[in-house]
Amino acid sequence: MSGLSLEDTRTAQVYLAKQFNEIGRSLVLSNQETWEVFLEQEETKLIPEQFLPVLKSVLLGKPNVSLETYRDIAAGALKKKQYCPIVHVLYGMTGGNLMPELVQHSMKMTAAVLTPARPDSSA
Repeated sequence: MSGLSLEDTRTAQVYLAKQFNEIGRSLVLSNQETWEVFLEQEETKLIPEQFLPVLKSVLLGKPNVSLETYRDIAAGALKKKQYCPIVHVLYGMTGGNLMPELVQHSMKMTAAVLTPARPDSSA
């Protein structure tokens, strides 16, 4: 089990897309131009290339994989890196001015993945 609920995964997708859209608007760029700026960020190089199409679809608000698949990808990244590389890229693109909801939710998801599962205390 990843520790992430599907609801939390969907909320993360919504916040990531909203942040990406806000960046594009603030820079007066199209979605494709904003994506190109995203790809130019140093931190983006830490994201495995095979996940970039999935990531792009999420950032554009049109996920192209199931919620379960995205949850597994996100949980794997959080376990491996112990932070969300996507949020780090967006952080750099905004000069540190991320939406508070995105930051809070990212921390919640990271904690859910990294906190060891407790044995059932009701047994």
